[in-house]
Amino acid sequence: MLKGKAIKIEDPLPEDLITEILSWLPVKALLQFKCVCKSWYAIITSQAFISKHLNNYYDNYDDSDTFLAQYFVTKLGELALYEFLVDETSTILSYEELRDRPIYNSFICGPCNGIFYLDRYSYRDHRALWNPATNELKTLPPLIRKPNLPSLSFYAGVKEVFGFGFDRVTKDYKVVVIKSWSKTNSKIRYPLSVFVYSLSTDSWRYWGDLPKNYKLLSNNKCYICLNGVFYWLGSDYSGGKTYDEAIISFDMATDLIQDMQLPEYDKPARETVLSVYHDSLALLTVHDIKDFLEIWTLKEGCWTKQFTVGTSSYRRISPIAHWKNSKFIFECGPCKKLTLFDIITQEITDLGYIKDIHSCEGIFVYRGSLASLIQG
Repeated sequence: MLKGKAIKIEDPLPEDLITEILSWLPVKALLQFKCVCKSWYAIITSQAFISKHLNNYYDNYDDSDTFLAQYFVTKLGELALYEFLVDETSTILSYEELRDRPIYNSFICGPCNGIFYLDRYSYRDHRALWNPATNELKTLPPLIRKPNLPSLSFYAGVKEVFGFGFDRVTKDYKVVVIKSWSKTNSKIRYPLSVFVYSLSTDSWRYWGDLPKNYKLLSNNKCYICLNGVFYWLGSDYSGGKTYDEAIISFDMATDLIQDMQLPEYDKPARETVLSVYHDSLALLTVHDIKDFLEIWTLKEGCWTKQFTVGTSSYRRISPIAHWKNSKFIFECGPCKKLTLFDIITQEITDLGYIKDIHSCEGIFVYRGSLASLIQG
């Protein structure tokens, strides 16, 4: 210990340099650094810094070590959400059920800039946006009804698909809900109606009806929003008993809905799943008879087959989500254990987690952000 000598404190760094350094740090560190001093708190909580952090750290580093997994855990359809922490060797370090999530028994969609959309429509209309890192919650207003909906008509609560993304043009978060509706004592199928929520206006609007009579439109088991475009897998009814598979997309910036055909993959397929691979839309198919997996990616409107991988030695597999690099998360075997499958080395790693006999309803790779749900 120095005695009798004054310790000279150097002049502090310029604020713009501090801001630049902080903008490249992970969220966990920033949440702690808010307590360092008032000036750092002001920097980290400013909207300008939050945007800078998204551009610098969030968009340039893939250091995810956490994913959320959603399971049906009862025959009555009760949903449970689990958080998994994974190390660099793809070993699950810990997992816990998130019992205190804001909306009990809700589906989740995301994350987009660290924010999730929560949707619970089975019993009553309850929707919200949620940032787990900051624990900020924005409850959405009730969904509106389609204008001039015929009398004796109702929305079919058992059928609803949704999407969530960010409009980079207007800097606005949007939720898309597609609902089916029926008429009492009628077997007539009506077009699916589309509704769009905007965080900037905190309101819903009716977009219109889908131009085709889609059937079996389903929510994804992972988050698929690329360059502001959200995707779903479904079927286009073409008459009689024929249904043509299709991918439906919604552009968050232009509000444009389009559909596209799937690639000419080998049929019949036991599993057909949308995912993401190297920042491209991907289609994974598992053949129903032959033991192989196909992975296709979409670039500039063209499908390309990337891999055909034999699966006979891995027993029954079901792809769920992309993890990182060349690794996907699968369910494997009759016990549906979670596994990590490297499609290049064809190594399969048991993640050491089995949820009884219940199937996984979705896996969402998570990285925290400071993105705020408060407008203005």
